[in-house]
Amino acid sequence: MINDPMTPSMTNDPMTNVRLDKDIIVIGAGIAGLAASIRLAVMGGRVNVFETNDFSGGKMFDWSKDGFRFDMGPSVFTMPQYVEDLFRLAGKDPADYIDIIRPELPFNYFFDDGLVLNFYADIEKLIKEVTSKTSDNEETIRQYLENIQTKFDLTNNVFLQNSLHILSNYLSKDAFKGLMNFRKVEVFKSMDEANKKNFKDEHTIRLFNSFASYLGSNPFKAPGVLNVISHFQLNAGIYLPKGGMISIANALKKLAMELGVNFHFNSPVEKILIRDNKACGIITNGSEVLSDMVVSNIDVYNAYKHLMPEQKGPSMVLNHPKSHSVMVYLWGMKKTFPKLALHNMILANDMKDEYNTLFHNSDIGDDFTTYIYVSSKCNPTDAPEGCENWYVLINAPHINGQDWEAMQEKVKQKLLKRLHHVLGEDVSEHIAFERVQDPRHLEKQTNSAFGAIYGNSFNSKFSVFLRHPNFTGKIKDLYFCGGTVHPGSGVPLSILSAKIVADIIEKKSKRKLKANVS
Repeated sequence: MINDPMTPSMTNDPMTNVRLDKDIIVIGAGIAGLAASIRLAVMGGRVNVFETNDFSGGKMFDWSKDGFRFDMGPSVFTMPQYVEDLFRLAGKDPADYIDIIRPELPFNYFFDDGLVLNFYADIEKLIKEVTSKTSDNEETIRQYLENIQTKFDLTNNVFLQNSLHILSNYLSKDAFKGLMNFRKVEVFKSMDEANKKNFKDEHTIRLFNSFASYLGSNPFKAPGVLNVISHFQLNAGIYLPKGGMISIANALKKLAMELGVNFHFNSPVEKILIRDNKACGIITNGSEVLSDMVVSNIDVYNAYKHLMPEQKGPSMVLNHPKSHSVMVYLWGMKKTFPKLALHNMILANDMKDEYNTLFHNSDIGDDFTTYIYVSSKCNPTDAPEGCENWYVLINAPHINGQDWEAMQEKVKQKLLKRLHHVLGEDVSEHIAFERVQDPRHLEKQTNSAFGAIYGNSFNSKFSVFLRHPNFTGKIKDLYFCGGTVHPGSGVPLSILSAKIVADIIEKKSKRKLKANVS
C-alpha cells in the first residue's frame, strides 16, 4: 500500500472522539458521498444514502462491450492516501479491499512537431527526459518541483483540508504561515504566467498549462495557485487500482455497508425538507424520510434549483461562470499501439485559442488537446488479447444551445486526422465499435448542471474563494460535499470535501457536548 512521506495521510483525524447519535441522510452515492457516509458512520451516525442510479460511484462507473471494459469517469488517480485513510479510519486494512499499483510510465505527452515527452514515475528519469528533449535545464525542473511542493505545503491545511468559510480556521499557525507566504502561492498570476516564469521551452509551458483542464478551467485566466494540481501528479505520483477506477467506488461501498450504511438505489431525491430553517429530511419516490441532518453530494446548483427552489441560494456562487465539459469517444481498438502509455495527451499548438473557443464561442475549435486513457496497458483483462480500450476525451463547452450531433462528427474527423499524424497510421481502420458521450449525456448521467462536470470554473483571480462552502449559514444541519463545492473537483478534492464536512459536524458536536456538560 501507499506510504509516501511527501504526502502525509489524514489518519490522525480525531473524529472518533465524538459519537454521533444522529440519523443522517446523504444525497448521492458519488465518491464524496461514499467518503462522507464512511466518516459519519465511523463517528456513530446512522447513515442512509439515497442514489438516483442503481449503482454507486457517481461519475465513477464503467461500461463493457464485446470484451472491452471502460472507466467512464475520472481516470487519473492521484493521492491514493486519501482513499486508504478511509479504511484505516474504520480500523481496516485497505489492502483487504483494493489493490493499488504505480505504473512506471503513467503518462506520455505528444506534440505535433514530433516531440514526445515520457513522464516517468521516477523523478530522476523524468528530469533527464525533459532536460534532454527541451531547452529547460535540470535546475529549472527541480525548482518547479520544489515550488509546487511549497504550494501544496502552504495550502494543504488551510485550503485543501479545511473550510475557507469559518473564521476560526484563519487563527491557526498554518493559516498564519500561509498568509506570510501568500506571494509564493501565486494567486495574482495566471497559471500561464506562473509557468512562463518557471520555464523557457514552449513545449513545457503548454504541458503544464494543460493541468487547468483537470479543473475545467482556462490556464490563461485561472490563478497560478492551481499549479498545485501538478504536485499531485508529479511529486505524489499517479496510481491505478487493479480492476480499474471502478474498484475505488466498489471498495468504498463495501466498507460503508460493513459500517452499517444503508444504500437506497433508484431513489431520486425530489426535495430537501427544511422546517424552521433546519434540514430535517428529504422526499424521495413521493415519501418523506426524516433525519437529523442532510449531506448533499449532488451538483450544488441543482441542489438549490431543484431540491430547495424556495431557498435563495448565494447568487455569486450559483451565477458564477461554469467550467467547460468534455466530449468522449469510446473505441474498442482491434490492435495495440506501443507508442501509447496508460495516459496520453496530444497537446494543442495554440492553447490560448483553444480555451478562448471553449469559453467565449461555446465551441470546439480546429486545434484541440486530446487525452487518451488506455487502462488495458495496466489491466490486460480490460480488452481482448491483441486489442486496446481507448477512452478518448476532448475538452468541450458546457451546454449552450449547440448542435451536438454536428459537433461530434466534425470533431471526430479532425481527431482521426490528428491521430494519424501523431501515431503515423490511420487508426480508423482499427476501431471495432464506438460510443460517444457529449455534455448532454453527462448532464443526464451525472446530474451536472449544463453538463459542466467540474462545476464552476476557476477563471478569475479569486475563484478559489468562490466555491460554495461545505455548509450554509442560512439552513442548520445542511452540508455539501463533492466536486462542485469547496475545495474543488476531482477524486482527491472530492474526498477532502467529505473530510471537511465530517470535521465541521465533529466540531459542532463537541461544542454542544461541552455546553451540555458545563
